[in-house]
Amino acid sequence: IYNGIRVMITCYIWMTGFGNFSFFYISNDYSLPRVLQMLWRLNFLVFFLCLTHGNPYILYYICPLHTYFFFMVYAVMAIGKEKNYTRWWIRQKLGVLALVIYLMWDCDTGIFEQIHRIFLSDEPIAGATLGSNWEWYFRSYLDHWSTLLGMVFSIV
Repeated sequence: IYNGIRVMITCYIWMTGFGNFSFFYISNDYSLPRVLQMLWRLNFLVFFLCLTHGNPYILYYICPLHTYFFFMVYAVMAIGKEKNYTRWWIRQKLGVLALVIYLMWDCDTGIFEQIHRIFLSDEPIAGATLGSNWEWYFRSYLDHWSTLLGMVFSIV
């Protein structure tokens, strides 16, 4: 059952890359209302669950994953957005993203820990007995290529 669930989660994260990349490519809408609308849709139920049950946000890791990878797509598409329609610019941005993903998750460079230590800790909490930093690394590592692959398939 676990493997089946993992496949469904990574497919959904792939769709996050595909769908958001397609949206930004077609609509060219990088406005604050669009970002806030996405954040609300992705997180409002989890926010209320955290409030009512007293659970940490990391416990509902699927929503933070989608939020995190949405911001990844948003950053890639928003940087140099005026050149997104040139032949090589978007490919170069996806290549740089692939390099960043490789260095953050697949190489022992310490980049992941340095970036995320600002928001996450090593203190054990409910749902993250080794700390939220390790839990986030573990959860995001499982699907770290899915969003990029969704973006690549969207451009093809």
